[in-house]
Amino acid sequence: MINISGNEQTSTRQLISPVLAGFCLAIMFLLGLLWPILPILRFPFNLVGALIGGTGLGISLTAHRQFKKVGTTLYPFDKPEKLVTDGLFRYTRNPMYLGLIILLVGGWLLLGSLSPLAVVVAFVLMADRWYVVHEEQRLAAVFGKAYITYQARTPRWLWPLPGTRESK
Repeated sequence: MINISGNEQTSTRQLISPVLAGFCLAIMFLLGLLWPILPILRFPFNLVGALIGGTGLGISLTAHRQFKKVGTTLYPFDKPEKLVTDGLFRYTRNPMYLGLIILLVGGWLLLGSLSPLAVVVAFVLMADRWYVVHEEQRLAAVFGKAYITYQARTPRWLWPLPGTRESK
């Protein structure tokens, strides 16, 4: 339950996405080591995953620094102070989540088997249906028309996910 009428809020969403991504990486590595279904990339080709994962981490950190620079909250359950629409936010409304997804894809490729992909898919769905929906409701409530305009011109992701309003 979210109370956006004042500075205090109550939220059942306490697990922040970078922590969740860290858990996902740990689970992926366990799956890759203990239950490597259908090897898809072998050494040295799997090393491309390190490059992709590093790119994802860089995207998340760049967006993180942008939030810090403008002085808005990084914690997704606090009331946002400023609407950020420039930099990476010109291309996607969620570059931090997108970077974490790319990081996880890199981890999956580095592991080189199919089993860790299930964790990547689970993270994408949780980010899209749990974190992002909550944040979009909060941003619309706080910034009103300015956020709705930004939302209309900037995709949630770089691609539409099936079953979302943007895919229709």
